[in-house]
Amino acid sequence: MKIVVTFLLVLLAYTFSPVYGASDELEFEPASLQQVSTTYMLEGTVEAELNTTISAQTAGNVQKIYFDVNDYVRKNEVVVEIDNKQQSSSLKQAEAALKEAIARRQEARAEFNRVKKVYDEKVVSKSDFDKAKAALQSAEARVESAQAASEKARQQFEYTLVRAPFSGILTHRLVEPGESVNVGTPLVTGVSLEKLRVITYVPQSILKAVRQHRYAIIVTEDSEIVSTDMVFFPFADPNSHSFALRVRLPDTYNDLLPGMHVKIAMEVAREPKVVIPFSSVAFRGEVTGVYVQQADSIQFRYVRLGRRLDKNEVVVVSGIEANEYIITDPVAAAIAIKHEPQE
Repeated sequence: MKIVVTFLLVLLAYTFSPVYGASDELEFEPASLQQVSTTYMLEGTVEAELNTTISAQTAGNVQKIYFDVNDYVRKNEVVVEIDNKQQSSSLKQAEAALKEAIARRQEARAEFNRVKKVYDEKVVSKSDFDKAKAALQSAEARVESAQAASEKARQQFEYTLVRAPFSGILTHRLVEPGESVNVGTPLVTGVSLEKLRVITYVPQSILKAVRQHRYAIIVTEDSEIVSTDMVFFPFADPNSHSFALRVRLPDTYNDLLPGMHVKIAMEVAREPKVVIPFSSVAFRGEVTGVYVQQADSIQFRYVRLGRRLDKNEVVVVSGIEANEYIITDPVAAAIAIKHEPQE
């Protein structure tokens, strides 16, 4: 009989005792007062900083095009090859002329050294010495001229292999194999994916605030990109009275492509706001609230939320004051309230 009574007492004690023996076993965090930015949402378009047309730097017929539209091209890869027969012939002639000029200079130097020696011995006249010296100087000048002609010919030969100035995407082919091109003829166009920026238009009403804060958040489907590197156009569009703004994206970010549409949150003000952990918010149908620790009790408080911040934080518009203690786990708080003893 004594064993049965003891078991019943233990069972009753377990049933009517709180699940969380005391509220101090719950985790609390004070609502903080933080400087939160007020933003103005704009529409923007991603564009490439480097968008260039590659033109021919020598004349000839297009022999081969190695890439098609939308192909990825690495820096210094050959994009277009121009027939090099004429340039190769010119290069050979220039190199032969250079060899001849060098040989003539060697002869002139040897003659000058011979004349100088006998001139020092006063065997020949000064006029003979001057003629030898002038011949050497003339030979050296011809070598310099031949070197310049050879370098020019080599450069024209190298121009027959048109290389990509940067890595990127080929967007247009402006010539086809077999076409004749001259210096300056456009060949292909391309864009670089390494340096991107967003172009948007700022209304006149917020221009001063945007220029002052210079803080933009590019909002995509997957992330938010912060940038403070921006360029304001110093004149307004006469029809919309808005100012063009270019916001540069970080070089390390490569998930966007030219032509994409994005949202841009421009900071126009910064003021203190009450911020709490988003995970502490309890959603009960259409009711939103948090559990607040007051003295020795827990109170469910209705709140109106503002903008969601990074790092699991959300702004509270009303319902909570700074430094009030919020229970970070709303489920545990609800259970603790349910099992609190009634007075």
